Amino acid sequence: MVLAFFDQAVVAGAGNGVPAGLFLPIADLPGVVAGEFGSAESTATKTGKAALAIANAIHSYLSANAAQIVGMVSTRAKASASDSLDNLTYSFACQYLADLETQSMGQIPLPMAGANAGIGGFAIDDVFPTATEVAAEGAISGEGVVIPYADVAEYGGDDPAAIAGVDNRDFVAALIRAFPSLLTVRTASVASAVTAVSQANPTVFTLPAAATAETNPTTGIVAGDLPKIGLLQFTTSWTVQVALNQTAQTFDVNVVAG
Repeated sequence: MVLAFFDQAVVAGAGNGVPAGLFLPIADLPGVVAGEFGSAESTATKTGKAALAIANAIHSYLSANAAQIVGMVSTRAKASASDSLDNLTYSFACQYLADLETQSMGQIPLPMAGANAGIGGFAIDDVFPTATEVAAEGAISGEGVVIPYADVAEYGGDDPAAIAGVDNRDFVAALIRAFPSLLTVRTASVASAVTAVSQANPTVFTLPAAATAETNPTTGIVAGDLPKIGLLQFTTSWTVQVALNQTAQTFDVNVVAG
């Protein structure tokens, strides 16, 4: 059975009938266990679980490798809504370089020389170790989430040439950027675990001196090219509410309206 998760698919078990995209098995979704995408769960609950798990996976990887990743940072904040409810907000800052000479825009280039050469990028399978690509109507091995490439293409996340051993920052950034416009947010009449989303307008920022240092730069930008480029940061966030049941010792997304 395939269920809508924005224009993704939450997959309850092995089968096919999914769009072309990236398949994330539940092994790659923190906090999701076997059966949680089963037919007994509502679509809103599955969507909330997937939104929380994907945010946690990306945030955990970015946080653990913050010292070396180029152009992407994240934070996670917790605010109590009551004794048994917490709001978890994930905020991701994705940075881009606009090249005036080539009239192009993309990820900040990785350093090409010195001690940091090649450092700063990451592959999809660094974040989601057992992810696989699936063709349209392709077979799925079990429970998980399919992220259709069509849903993230407009944010710069085209079908990647590979998901291992390459730099997939563009795809992960596009997935992050797609979330606010595609998730269903809780309203008085719509039940959801997602209580808020934010997709701020881009802001300009300044690189630290180390980014263009002559020796061991931390990016691939040459200092002499700074007058020909623009640097933009897009900040994206979403909040998922979770319920804590101290009597039963359980923790789950809280899907309600209101």
